[in-house]
Amino acid sequence: MTVPTMPLRVNDHHQANDIEEAERAHLAAVLGQVRAAVARSGALAARTEESHREAGAQLAASRGELAPEEAHLSAFELNRLDAQAAVAARSHRRLEKLLASPYFARVDFLDGDDADGGASGASEQGTAADSDASAGPDAGGTVSAGGAPEVTYIGRFAFTWENKAVVSDWRSPVAALFYDFEPGPVAFQAPAGERRGTLVRKRQVAVEEGRLVYAVDSSSSVRDEVLAQALSRSSDAKMHDIVASIQREQNAVIRDEAPGTLVIQGVAGSGKTSIALHRVAYLLYRQKERLSSQSVAILSPSRVFSDYISGVLPELGEEPVRSWSLHELASLLLEGIAKVAPARSFADEADAVRAERAQVKGTEKFAQSLAAWLDGQLAAGGALFEPHDLPVGGDVAEAAWLAERFSAYAPVPFEERLDLVAGDALELAHGKTFGRYAHAMPTRRELRSRLLRMMRAKNPLALYRRFLADTGRSALLKMAAKGTVEWEDAFPLVLCAWAFRGSDGFAAAAPVRHLVIDEMQDLSPAAHEAVSRLFRCDKTLLGDANQLVDGRVAAPPETVAAHYPGARVVRLMTSYRSTFEITELARRVLPVGGLVAVERHGDEPRFVRCGDTAGVLGAVDAAVGRWRAAGRRTLGIIAKSDFLAARYAELIGRVHEVALITDETDTYPGGIVVTSVRLAKGLEFDEAVLLDADGRQYATEADRHLLYVAVTRAMHGLTILYRDEPSPFLR
Repeated sequence: MTVPTMPLRVNDHHQANDIEEAERAHLAAVLGQVRAAVARSGALAARTEESHREAGAQLAASRGELAPEEAHLSAFELNRLDAQAAVAARSHRRLEKLLASPYFARVDFLDGDDADGGASGASEQGTAADSDASAGPDAGGTVSAGGAPEVTYIGRFAFTWENKAVVSDWRSPVAALFYDFEPGPVAFQAPAGERRGTLVRKRQVAVEEGRLVYAVDSSSSVRDEVLAQALSRSSDAKMHDIVASIQREQNAVIRDEAPGTLVIQGVAGSGKTSIALHRVAYLLYRQKERLSSQSVAILSPSRVFSDYISGVLPELGEEPVRSWSLHELASLLLEGIAKVAPARSFADEADAVRAERAQVKGTEKFAQSLAAWLDGQLAAGGALFEPHDLPVGGDVAEAAWLAERFSAYAPVPFEERLDLVAGDALELAHGKTFGRYAHAMPTRRELRSRLLRMMRAKNPLALYRRFLADTGRSALLKMAAKGTVEWEDAFPLVLCAWAFRGSDGFAAAAPVRHLVIDEMQDLSPAAHEAVSRLFRCDKTLLGDANQLVDGRVAAPPETVAAHYPGARVVRLMTSYRSTFEITELARRVLPVGGLVAVERHGDEPRFVRCGDTAGVLGAVDAAVGRWRAAGRRTLGIIAKSDFLAARYAELIGRVHEVALITDETDTYPGGIVVTSVRLAKGLEFDEAVLLDADGRQYATEADRHLLYVAVTRAMHGLTILYRDEPSPFLR
């Protein structure tokens, strides 16, 4: 959310003028310091880059002439200079961003000791590592001596000047005073322990392009107006940070540092994706010794959604993290095992038999059955290993001994277990092997290969087939093409690969220390089980059980949480995205208990009877005209299925410049977008047009969830087109 561009209304105009005059003077002083810091950091970054360039040129020129140890030291020095140059460039970029908006809030805190005439210790302070000016996460608040309140300005990044904290990072402990408290008695956790005192002043400050837009002391009415104006912004091609308008319940989730898995169930428009990304930024700030951008990964529903959210962490001063779509992750985990067919929208599915297969494999019952069967096979009494006597050098490893050793290593994954049994057999055989048998001694790898041939399932795909056969479900597996499994088989097959390799056998999962799973309802129960077992790290899951788009039965978040041992569930029930009128329509489409709509009013959703395709195209043309006249940035034209979206994009594209979103779309283009409901989920548009919202298209309970998703994409305006009669869910 961006800050509003309109001044706020206050009762005392003289007081408002005094506040703004004082803040304008303070802003001028801070911007002067920032400009000086930018110049200084720019010079430092240039010197560092030049040193790196010169060192690289010298190393290249002396290649082949240096002794190995000298070459190694030179390469080490080059890497050190490279890292130093990157840090200097990152600090310079942060400082440049401060020129546009160095802070967004101010809090005045009077320590409890000061209130009694004493003096408190210094508040959180930061130091500049390379100079006396820095922009980073370690700067703290400003302390006023003599019992006066400590005045702290809060921004996206901390800023210190001449070893004095000028701006505190929004993630710092003192920033909790702004997000969580009203003026009056307060207590917050500082680095040195709990601090108690009085919040004397809480001020919201809007700075855009280095210019003060407004400054006003906060009250509930002011906060409501700030939030309303922030929500009235236009949508963009990228999601933005919300540091200036984080609400108290959102802040509690963001600052939750408890280890394990946090499941966030949020209604449409509750900001759950943005909150999860801010939580990642907060954890990167608080847990530097454990987390880095290289150790965080985000699992998104699609590539276009990954692009849409990709700018939030860089806006908050963090490096981009790795990101996978569901299909990309499945393909990565099954590399060398099978290829994965693309997901197919149930709204496009014409093959009833295939739809039934997909439905069965998407149930909790199927996932639990597979997990229990695999655990049984990995247990000591598993029946997949059928050994026979095995010559090893001058000895013979008897079948009963091999079975006993294999069982003794339960529940170690199959590949590691076979390797351990091979090692035991070789060790036993060494004492009995001599003479001509010594030359025939197999290697451990060769012996492991022979043991693998004794398995009833020799690879993950064979293991999956065995499970289906043992449970009477063999008809569920139909290879989409040679070596290619259907999308619904991907994560069940990953679970079988886990049984062979274990959690440590997947290179993609190894470096991840915090995994974010967005749109958690898109993952089948088997997918949740696979991700839980492979990624043995902290996780943040977020989604909305009401926004299912694959025809499955909605499951409560507690059912999802059950796949992650010790997971805790939080709910976000306030919807911020859409106007009150649009949210009320969404509530009629799908009644969501406990949903609270922010009262930001706009036009009532427009219903248009079109009759035929020509009528639909004419209504779309009129909606595009209204959208352009309103000066908005994004318009989503939403069809029920991928097929219909592609067809309408072709027709509408003859008149207007549009972009079609498909599974292959890499970037969110903004402007006029044509998409299916499935691929629109997670995105938001200034205005939306729903195509063919008829009783024929949206009739079943699964369709109701699709329609709910479609309606909740619009922020400011919604046009619903139908041919003859609107869906009964809209009446």
